[in-house]
Amino acid sequence: MWVRRGAGAGLFALLAVGLLAALVPMRAVAQEPGARPTKQAARGGRTNSSGAIMPGFETLADGSTRLFVELSQPVTYSAKAGRGAITYVLKGAHVDRRNNYNPLVTVHFNTPVTSARLAPHGKDLWFVIALRANVDPTVTMDSSKDGGAILRIEFPKGVYLPKVSAPPPSPAAPADDVAPGDRPASSETSEPPSRP
Repeated sequence: MWVRRGAGAGLFALLAVGLLAALVPMRAVAQEPGARPTKQAARGGRTNSSGAIMPGFETLADGSTRLFVELSQPVTYSAKAGRGAITYVLKGAHVDRRNNYNPLVTVHFNTPVTSARLAPHGKDLWFVIALRANVDPTVTMDSSKDGGAILRIEFPKGVYLPKVSAPPPSPAAPADDVAPGDRPASSETSEPPSRP
């Protein structure tokens, strides 16, 4: 083992410790005797509940769109339709990473969905989807190879983006910037337009 000395020694030591911390799995550290309990144990024993690994959105080749939620294991779900929204209740599921609470904003895509987000609700997890069109999606819960599951919500293709109006015409150029032969005839001038 070698020791580095000098001004960069402290930085080197911090980088080395950070690298080691990244290589050692957090669950192994938390399960050592005398170690702090894991976040999952602190939640009240949700070890057998399904974690929402990742929500997502994708546009398919045929023009339809899909929302999905990857889960660590299959769960039962129910749908609640409301005005301009659909909520899927994932029974007993929870979010593993705080970042997965961020909304999926889809307003710039040709889809009936404007946004979708995961929201905790008691012991369940809600997948709330805001809609700009009244459509009936196709919903499936598929098993994955690793024992997990994927909730897929597919929306039909269509024209969902609002019509974009043409930009207003640009104002006419001032008379000083126009060449004399290009000036339009007006009642204020007495000379006819010149022709080349």
